[in-house]
Amino acid sequence: MKKSIKTLLVLACASMFASCNILDIEYPMTQNQTNMWQDPSDLTQSVPGIYLRLRSYFFGDECNVFYLNEVRVGDSMWGPSLESKVADNFKINCRHSTLNGAQTIGWSGLYSTIDQANAVLKYADQCNASAEDVAWAKGQAYFARAYSYFWAGRIWGYCPVILVPVESTSQPECYPKQQDPKAVFEQVGKDLEACEPFVSSLGDNKYYATKDAYLMLKAEYALWMYSVQKEGEKYLTMAEDALSELGISDSKLLNNYADVFSRTNKVNKEVIFALNVTVDTKGGYQVYFCHPANLIANAYQCKNGGPVPISSTQWWASSQPFVDELKASEAAGDTRVATNLGHGNYSSAADKHEITWCNKFLGDMTKSPVVLDNDLLYYRYAQAVMMYAELKYYQKDYTNALNALNIVAKRAYKTADKYTDKTPQAVLDAIVKEYRLEFVAEGVLWSALIRTGAIWDVEPNNTQPGVTFRTLKEKNENILLWPIANGSINKNPGNIKQTQGWS
Repeated sequence: MKKSIKTLLVLACASMFASCNILDIEYPMTQNQTNMWQDPSDLTQSVPGIYLRLRSYFFGDECNVFYLNEVRVGDSMWGPSLESKVADNFKINCRHSTLNGAQTIGWSGLYSTIDQANAVLKYADQCNASAEDVAWAKGQAYFARAYSYFWAGRIWGYCPVILVPVESTSQPECYPKQQDPKAVFEQVGKDLEACEPFVSSLGDNKYYATKDAYLMLKAEYALWMYSVQKEGEKYLTMAEDALSELGISDSKLLNNYADVFSRTNKVNKEVIFALNVTVDTKGGYQVYFCHPANLIANAYQCKNGGPVPISSTQWWASSQPFVDELKASEAAGDTRVATNLGHGNYSSAADKHEITWCNKFLGDMTKSPVVLDNDLLYYRYAQAVMMYAELKYYQKDYTNALNALNIVAKRAYKTADKYTDKTPQAVLDAIVKEYRLEFVAEGVLWSALIRTGAIWDVEPNNTQPGVTFRTLKEKNENILLWPIANGSINKNPGNIKQTQGWS
């Protein structure tokens, strides 16, 4: 009865503050009134809400790690489906000057996550919970807030920084002021520092923050601050400390690349941080790789034991240049390609032409449509190894950069010394190549390309040959950021402005 009354009060609070929904924050699971934070269960039940909101955000049709952190490389990797003839390319060549709607690369779900973390941090000490539960909750909230602001800073750059829960229509946070990227990334650093005393209390549940997830975020943040924000050598030291504590070894990796993405052994030893997905969870960008049944010859459909995943319209397929790159890598012994690229002459058209899809995260292929129940992976140990290789490149330690790189390459090519050329450009090229081949469709690549500087030579649209991101930067200094959704600007025009370069 007590829990039922609290649920009703929470919903009532949500209705009360709907008019303060400037950031489109969703409130139904937020316990942010003082009379809601007096029992230990109020705290322990609120922390899962942080990650439910984060998962909900990254399950959006267009707000997901694939769109936000990979698809924008454009036709060098991804293009519209050859079968369905759809075109979604505005998200990768950034020709559209504005994007409308809260769900079109909007930030609402991310700020809902932040709001829930803010509530936990504000009220954790007054819930009569044990010291262990309070330390766990605070650590989780600081990690989640740092993680969310790290995404916000990389996506939009210029966005609000809110550190308290929104509980009243009179709060200044109802009309938050936009901050520059420096302030956003500074807050990430502050939250990581605040999280550190609680790291030993985080636990080992990989659907929440763990010590290793914290170290991964710290290392990735440090590399970003050094290479993109140009904040100095101290961040290389930070990255090295975090990655060394994680441990860089092939013992952290599974022997078989495909097993990393198993739907039956989800939180395997290579996974560091994931968001749980079940058969009851709706959404997920994996569906964009699937084909509609009417365009695939019946014998090749997954329900009949065929290799082609069937669902609805296929929105994304590997571009021809990337298909060629993957096939060449497979010919060189790359065992990852079968996981990263499905292809064959499986069309129902008379010519039975080749079609492609990505085999990662496709869920239960015995069903048609496929049941998308693979977890969303956010950090895994292979990424730690790659970041260590990147770190050593920045430190001009090319020998150890290749040593780390060859840990990943050894699993892929079954050879100990795939990369041997220690000249700086060769090392950088090898790092970029392995990021492209190792992390297909995982939402890792875009940020890695920005950090390494390789993004500027990418041509996002092959209908404009020779036009690279470097070319586009001449017209828009902020070409690597997303424009802010018009809905967010219209609700708070005095404090939220469109990023310069977008109109």
